Amino acid sequence: MDRDSIKRSMETIRRNKVAVSCYVATIAIISLAYLIEVIKHNRTIPYFLIVVVTLWVPGVLVLVYKTIKADAFYLRYLILFGFVVPWGILLFTATNNLVFTYALVIMIALNAYADKNFALITTFTFNIVNIVAVIIALIKGGFANDIVITSEIQVLLMLLCGIYNFFIAKTNSILNSGKMHQIEQEKNNTAALLEQIISASAAITNGIEEMTGKMKILDEAMDRTCTAMEEVSMGTGESAESVQTQMVMSEEIQNKIEEVSNHTKAITQSVQKTMDAVAAGDNNMKNLEIEVEKSKLYSDKAAEELAELENYTKQMQTIIELINNVADQTDLLALNASIEAARAGDSGRGFAVVATEISNLANQTQSATDDIKSLITNINNKLNDVDKAIKSFLEGSAKQHEVAMETAGSLDMIKNDTGNIEENIKGLAVAVAGLSEANRTIVDSVQNISAILEEVSAHSTETYESNRKNTETVSEVMTIVDQLQEQAESLKQEIDD
Repeated sequence: MDRDSIKRSMETIRRNKVAVSCYVATIAIISLAYLIEVIKHNRTIPYFLIVVVTLWVPGVLVLVYKTIKADAFYLRYLILFGFVVPWGILLFTATNNLVFTYALVIMIALNAYADKNFALITTFTFNIVNIVAVIIALIKGGFANDIVITSEIQVLLMLLCGIYNFFIAKTNSILNSGKMHQIEQEKNNTAALLEQIISASAAITNGIEEMTGKMKILDEAMDRTCTAMEEVSMGTGESAESVQTQMVMSEEIQNKIEEVSNHTKAITQSVQKTMDAVAAGDNNMKNLEIEVEKSKLYSDKAAEELAELENYTKQMQTIIELINNVADQTDLLALNASIEAARAGDSGRGFAVVATEISNLANQTQSATDDIKSLITNINNKLNDVDKAIKSFLEGSAKQHEVAMETAGSLDMIKNDTGNIEENIKGLAVAVAGLSEANRTIVDSVQNISAILEEVSAHSTETYESNRKNTETVSEVMTIVDQLQEQAESLKQEIDD
């Protein structure tokens, strides 16, 4: 059953209730009135019983029918004809024509239905019975003047009440129709509004569901970002420690480079002295016999200088090994920095560039170290050659007179080898200078890396805190979205009900 049917049924129930109540009250009062007439001995008991039976048999039927079907449409006709029959009997048997007024009460009560057709039937029924009763009364009274006047008043009053009852019912019907039309419009407007509300509620629900999905994705992204920031923070901390270690080792390298430079200067001075000694030996070759003792002294001095040069070369080899270790550590640091830059993503691009530069400098350092090692090897070889030449010279000194030409050749060899040593030492000086410059560049790069790491660490901490706050905000928004979704679903359920 739809809402309109339920509404009409409830309206019929209310109208039946009013009409039945008025009907039962009317027949009860009439019954009481005739009981009083019996007490007054104006009516006999059998007549009273007939009146009661004719009134209450249809009355009981009306009550039973109403109990069985409270919204019965034809209950009004049962009330009408259930009263017309006993009213007609009373009217035909009455000693007083005022009995017709009982019909006026029922006409008013039946007007509760506000049905013009039913009002027309009611008016016609009561007026027909009333006119028949008036005609019978006139026939019995012989058309006496007072009976005629009373009859005219009775007919006119009943007719007017019936007409008024019809127009009142028609007016009520029109008003009810207007109200029903207005209610129908309001219902249509309400239905349209409810449709809009349902549509808006569905849209809100869909939007909330979509927002919920996106907020969940955002929440997961925040969690991943926080985890990444923690890893970046840990990585930058480890990289900072490595950078500090590299800075300490770079300072040690610089110190060793200074020592190599000092030793190179000393070697240069020694070589220069050796060349002076060789030149003196060459100039004094002609006075070899006279200057044998002097040459021996120079030779001894040259041997000492060579021993010192050999000691210096051994120290330089130790320094070269240290530089190799530092270069390896620098290359390893560059690799770690590249890994941390890759893990940091876009924010580590600058860090990756610096890491690449460190790796290049490490390679340059390794190359320069190899060059220095080669130069030292050449120097060592030349020193060995010089040592052999000096030994030969010493051995030949005892036989100067016999092998003067040999000695001259040996001196020429010494001179050439010493020149080569000088060239090699100059190359070593250039390599040491390049290594020093490269090490300074490494120090500057490490300092830049340290500054970048500090900045990255600070930004990662700020980003982590920001993401943590955003995660809390997302959780709050998710709670609000859930509440909105529950309210939207509740509103939709209420509208559907």
